[in-house]
Amino acid sequence: MRANLARHGRRLLVCRASAPSCAAYANPARRRPITRPVARRDFQRTFFNVLFQKPPREVRQPEYEPGWMQIMVWRSRMLDSLRPPPRRELVEAWKKLMQSKLKRRVPLNSTQALQCRRLLEYLAEPSNPEQVRPLSSAHLSMARQVLLDIEPQERDQNHLDLAKALHAVWSSGNFTGKARSPELQWSYFVKSLCRYGASLEAMQELCTKWNDPAYAAYLDKEDRLVEAVARGLAREGKETELVELIEYAEKHGVPYDAGTQAVMVVFFADLDRVPETQNWLSKPITQSYSQVEVYRAVASFAMRNGLQDWAMPLFLELGQSQPKKKYWDALSQAILLVGKGLGEVDTMMSHMVDRNGALSPDTHTLNGLLRVAVETEDAALGDEVLSLGAAKGLAPNGETYLILLQMRLATGNVAGAQAAYEQVKYLEPWNHESRPGLFDEYRQLLSRYLVFLSRESPPDFKLILALLEAVEEEQILLDPETVASLCLRFLENDQHFEVMDILSVHSFFFSEAQREVVQNAFIAFCLDRHTSTSRAWGGYQLLHQFFQDTSFERRSRLMEAFFDRKRPDMASHVFGHMRQHRNKSYHPKMDTYIRCLEGFARYPDPEGLGMVHNMLKMDTTIQPTTKLYTAMMLAYTACDKPLAALDFWNEITQSREGPSYASLEAVFWTLERKPGGDRKAREIWERIERMDLELPPAVYNAYIGAVAGSGNEKEVRSLIMDMSSFVGAEPDAMTLAVAHNALPGQELQARFREWAKKKYRNTWAELDKVGQRLNEYSLCQFKINRVMKA
Repeated sequence: MRANLARHGRRLLVCRASAPSCAAYANPARRRPITRPVARRDFQRTFFNVLFQKPPREVRQPEYEPGWMQIMVWRSRMLDSLRPPPRRELVEAWKKLMQSKLKRRVPLNSTQALQCRRLLEYLAEPSNPEQVRPLSSAHLSMARQVLLDIEPQERDQNHLDLAKALHAVWSSGNFTGKARSPELQWSYFVKSLCRYGASLEAMQELCTKWNDPAYAAYLDKEDRLVEAVARGLAREGKETELVELIEYAEKHGVPYDAGTQAVMVVFFADLDRVPETQNWLSKPITQSYSQVEVYRAVASFAMRNGLQDWAMPLFLELGQSQPKKKYWDALSQAILLVGKGLGEVDTMMSHMVDRNGALSPDTHTLNGLLRVAVETEDAALGDEVLSLGAAKGLAPNGETYLILLQMRLATGNVAGAQAAYEQVKYLEPWNHESRPGLFDEYRQLLSRYLVFLSRESPPDFKLILALLEAVEEEQILLDPETVASLCLRFLENDQHFEVMDILSVHSFFFSEAQREVVQNAFIAFCLDRHTSTSRAWGGYQLLHQFFQDTSFERRSRLMEAFFDRKRPDMASHVFGHMRQHRNKSYHPKMDTYIRCLEGFARYPDPEGLGMVHNMLKMDTTIQPTTKLYTAMMLAYTACDKPLAALDFWNEITQSREGPSYASLEAVFWTLERKPGGDRKAREIWERIERMDLELPPAVYNAYIGAVAGSGNEKEVRSLIMDMSSFVGAEPDAMTLAVAHNALPGQELQARFREWAKKKYRNTWAELDKVGQRLNEYSLCQFKINRVMKA
């Protein structure tokens, strides 16, 4: 405080009353009259105001799936080497989680699969004399159903590891209850491998059991494992292995049938591989008809590749064979896809017959035609299909409106999408129609609808909130991309409670990879220069509250971003959250401390600096270095504490590592801001001269600034003129600006400007292009970008 008062007093004594020459470029602050609010004398009934005041909105508590928190508590205790919960509680937590999954039809995410695998291995270990029953066959069966019966959203190694652990427990027999045959458990294992991205391993399993009579029935009769593995290989894009499997199967007693044909034709048709598609389609099969999906895929394939003439005979042959109703529906869709009109479809409907007599179109026929309109993105065709259905007395059902919702979203029809959604919500086709997969289709479309609404300008927040209520009622888990998009729109509208509600409902159901999708959106929002600082800070606070797993690198970027926004107080809070994290891998490293301190050097914050310094003192993992001491010196100097900064210079000089060029520049900068600092600066400079060091211009400029800071204007001129003899470079605009800005008086600055304009005319002309301002002492300052680094 004394040094600060002395510095203020000294500068005021040196300053003159006359205005500086840069006053034309800057407007000094003027004293303005204080406007006082007019006192209100209105009578208010404060008792009733308090009585009927609207209560503040409560923050929603995070939601977790049943049993999941108990599993996470167990894992946390195991990591901390603490006593785990009793096994009976863990078995009950396993049961609750799997039952919740089967009831809500929500798949295991990657993180849950990882922890469930670890828990399964723990529970399967032989227990101590403690009399606790292990997992039963029913518990294992529930996990198998979750893996195989619910369509996954993620397919990764964690799911595979869980499937392998399940199979190992089944094989060991370490469970209670009825055990199924090992052949059946093996077939479940192979299906799990195919489902979660290990079809090559599943193929190897098939080959090892191929000649075993006990497993023969599972290859092509009961579980059709050859077809299942082929579908897995096709999904993973393993073309060579897929062809090898089908050829191997044919050579070893498993015929090429309609199922394997569907896999091969659809695979190559989706890739628009014409010769391969035609070859696998023409290859004879053991059944009379190909599967319906084959005709549908061939029709789309023919439309994309201009092969309508090649495909038409195939469809005519199908119609002449009097197939079942589902084939007629596929045929009507194929006719539209190969370029025929709806009139031809109408005519064909009157000739639909199977071997039992005439057939009539129904709502399923109508829905199939609508899906063609969606595929071709032809809204007019969709309206014509609806008109045709009305003419034939076909009433639309819930699936019809589900398809219409998809069509309206594709064409950007907001009103039409809302009308279709209301009908879908009212009819709930997934509860009243037998077609599988409708609920998952509805979930995906609802996510798309919300993203569509969030991208409208301006968004209809009232409608979005109504849809989110429906999502919560139906216990639908939105996609992470949808959650991210909605959160950003609400953040832009300053609706933080809505963001908290969305994250409370969904974020804790996501896996680590899915949570990263939402985190990335928040971080991009906070880092965007177009985002206001207040909104960026609000976004960070929500990120800190809901995503404690935000990576160390992302936190460091956020800290630097708030420094760039000239908010060191916010940056110091980000740093503090890193230091207080319970996971030590998130704690600041040496480089983090240095970057934070360099931020304080650019944008001073004494309170934040004190907090970071105290954390550094208590951080036993950090061993101070010259670079760290230099950063501390810069930060304390910027916060007008040059005496404290010089303490770190003493630490540097007494350390084994010794000073660096950066620390020399920093100490001269400190002495520039310290009254009487020129004496110490000359002592340091004499040592440098005795050591005959080659100095960079930045260090010499800093020395000039230290001498100028004490008002030695004539000595500064001499140092500038002798600069080339010391550093081998002529003075530049930075040299003149540092000297000018450091001089502590208006008269001193005026004399220096007059001298520099004559002596270094061209260099000063460059400096004149730089903006100028008045500091708190009414001294002229060039707006140079003098970045101090440790």
